[in-house]
Amino acid sequence: MRKTALAGLVVLLAACFFVPVIGDQLVTLPYAFPSSDVVTRNIPPENPAERGVNPLTGEAWNGFYHPIMVQTDADPNALPHWGVSSADILYELPLHQAGNTRQVALYMSEIPSIAGPVRSARVPMASLREMWGAAWVFCGIQSDWRDVNTTIDVHDFTSYFHPDCKQGGRWVFPFMDGTDAQYLTLFSRQRDRMHVAPHNLAIDMRGVESLYAHEPMMHPFIFTDEPRTDGTEVSGITITYRDKSPAFVSSYVYDRGRGKYLRYREGMPYIDGLNDESCEFANVIVVYTDVSWYNGNNSRPVIRLLGEGTADIFQNGRWIRGVWVRGAVRGKQDMMDPAAQQSRMVFLDEFGNEIKMQRGKTFIQVVDEHRLDVAVMTTEDIPGGNPQPTPKPTRTPRPTRTPSPTRTPKPTRPPARNVAEGTQTYVQITGEIAKLRDKPSTKGILLGYAYQGETFTFLGRPERKWLQIALPDGTTAYVSEGLAKVVGE
Repeated sequence: MRKTALAGLVVLLAACFFVPVIGDQLVTLPYAFPSSDVVTRNIPPENPAERGVNPLTGEAWNGFYHPIMVQTDADPNALPHWGVSSADILYELPLHQAGNTRQVALYMSEIPSIAGPVRSARVPMASLREMWGAAWVFCGIQSDWRDVNTTIDVHDFTSYFHPDCKQGGRWVFPFMDGTDAQYLTLFSRQRDRMHVAPHNLAIDMRGVESLYAHEPMMHPFIFTDEPRTDGTEVSGITITYRDKSPAFVSSYVYDRGRGKYLRYREGMPYIDGLNDESCEFANVIVVYTDVSWYNGNNSRPVIRLLGEGTADIFQNGRWIRGVWVRGAVRGKQDMMDPAAQQSRMVFLDEFGNEIKMQRGKTFIQVVDEHRLDVAVMTTEDIPGGNPQPTPKPTRTPRPTRTPSPTRTPKPTRPPARNVAEGTQTYVQITGEIAKLRDKPSTKGILLGYAYQGETFTFLGRPERKWLQIALPDGTTAYVSEGLAKVVGE
């Protein structure tokens, strides 16, 4: 991890989230093979754990294997997340048919002081918990009170495999619900002026780890120190979950110097709110699968994480198309098969060989196999790919997330003080950190952040307690009057 991303590397443009390298073309990747067409060869057995090696990242590690899985709020208002630079593996999955998502963070080797913001659980995430055997942190669950329903009811699904998951009507370890009284001392609402309820619930991670009494079964990856040289060279990746809004677009840019992928949300660096570190990943994997909505309810996701399907593997700035397999030799697997749920997800290349992971952290993006949501920046031809208009590098970016006031601003963001202080009316940020939104409401889309002392051109007061300002690129934004003042009015 490092505290700032490459200066000038990523710019938020109208249709994508890259600064294109000269000659690069934005290409939507070809349609994933339907699951029924994927033919798996021999599924490798479990890999042995190596002494002194983290089974999740391949890095040096010694200690107890106590994985903790945290349901993490992916709403823009929940950014920045706490503790994510310490997570060994992260997932992002569809949550709502409109394109909203939820993240899952798996911690093991590095346990931060707190993590979150924590939100409610869904059955697809419960399936991931069965795979990793982790302590599972969430706040509330999706349920169906009408009948037993293991498809969408988290308790019904979990109690099928763990009849003792509740005692006296309350969840017991390793299932940790922030709504249950016995865990209330481990959950807290953070008041950091950047998060408001319900996007501000944190979990005491060391308190969770202290509850472990034994180590669950490991599912080690296999690792290599040799960089990937096959496949197609790509400089960036974007995954679009929500077509009409940048709020749920995840993108990555490959940093050749570090050999890692830097992640961005809404064109802004994906940072850890605990330490301001920009999160970087050695492996980025896209898992294509069936995504549907129970009884047509657009907030009840049904995501198949058993069986097999197409996978995009990104390592060392290269892309190959492969296969993911879990709990089946071929075809779809019974969702309620305990052995299948507890089995690992294996990633194979086109020849049926298990993918060797690069040492470091991994981000897994789960997407609907029926949508063309994944695009890359490349100079190479991709058979079946759909070239898109290349973004113009001369476009001025929307404001990106900048460091806290004690750090030097990134050179990609023009200083906000270029508004001729003293010669016109302007707005000065008085709070430590202020959110900038696209409309005068806390429900407005988060455009970025401004920091104490920064100044902007004043445009007016369209709503009570809101100030309208002009950003350096001319974009109109709104800031709460409680965090800013008008100077020279």
